[in-house]
Amino acid sequence: PLYSSAASDVYKRQPNSDIHHIIEDSVSHISLIVEDNGGYVKPHFGALKTDVFVNEPHLTNVIVNILDNAVKYSEGPPKIDIYTQSTKDRVIVKIQDQGIGMSKAVQNKIFDKFYRVPTGDIHNVKGHGLGLSYVKKILDDHDAKITIESEQEKGSTFIIKLHLIS
Repeated sequence: PLYSSAASDVYKRQPNSDIHHIIEDSVSHISLIVEDNGGYVKPHFGALKTDVFVNEPHLTNVIVNILDNAVKYSEGPPKIDIYTQSTKDRVIVKIQDQGIGMSKAVQNKIFDKFYRVPTGDIHNVKGHGLGLSYVKKILDDHDAKITIESEQEKGSTFIIKLHLIS
């Protein structure tokens, strides 16, 4: 199974994980691919509170997965910005790309297991439709929320809301 141990791993969370460190680590996983394609990934760290109680490897995989999709679904050089902000009890991570975007109908399905965004006759996007269902499962296990804002031909923004350590 893809993530059979994920629920139990949530209980192996590291205290005082810094979300900015996790984002930087995630960016390092895909930076060469992005640079080879002539694009960029730019963090914009605005969060003043950054300590979250998470399973770092799983949260890193969540962010890498979203970044990887941003690269896959970009026409031309991938342009990705990552923003953070903190509220009283949450840190908000926004991963914004300038890719092909998606319709409302697609947005309603992207977290379903095995769902793949239809690309018509283009067969250059590889995958099994498991990545974003994994993302949703891991974030659910962390009592975190993920939403998406997207417009076709303009790009997508994934918004993750995690609980801060109080």
